[in-house]
Amino acid sequence: MYGLIRRSLCVLAVAILAATPALAQTRVPNKGMNALGLSLGFALPDDELLENGLFMAVSGEHYLTPRLSIRGQFGGAFFDVVGNGLDGKVQPWHLTGNAVYNWEHGKWHPYAGGGIGFYKYRFGEGPNRASDSSFGVNLGGGIEYFFTRTDTITGDLTFHLVAGDAESFIFSYKPRYWTISGGYKKYF
Repeated sequence: MYGLIRRSLCVLAVAILAATPALAQTRVPNKGMNALGLSLGFALPDDELLENGLFMAVSGEHYLTPRLSIRGQFGGAFFDVVGNGLDGKVQPWHLTGNAVYNWEHGKWHPYAGGGIGFYKYRFGEGPNRASDSSFGVNLGGGIEYFFTRTDTITGDLTFHLVAGDAESFIFSYKPRYWTISGGYKKYF
């Protein structure tokens, strides 16, 4: 009888030890992890001649520590010109590099970040297709909600501050704008 109990305990101990590596999951995010994200939302221009528009972006992120990451983002906004008798579109595109810090609160991870970027403005005023480009900075923050271990829903608010004015063939615009977006992010 004692031999059967002893063998059963040994089998149970081996099963527990074998299962331990499967149960010991690493934290997410963690040092060396990467993530890809997609965002969709609204852009709010600082120029009264431009109407609020659509915003979309794709981003890639690399984690230097569980709390600190470097994020690259490519995105664009789409504004309609609505004032001074002008008719057309203004489309700012950006390629930015940011440092992002996040705080862990269970499934919720608020974050804040900022960085620099290259901004290219395309103008569609009448038959002409002018463009202008400049460097700028962006500051923002948001929150991620982990609905699985490696999948999140995101919410983000960012201010894009671009140097100078964006000059088309016939007018100049204030190139500053806000973006409010939601999206999806996948860790791997």
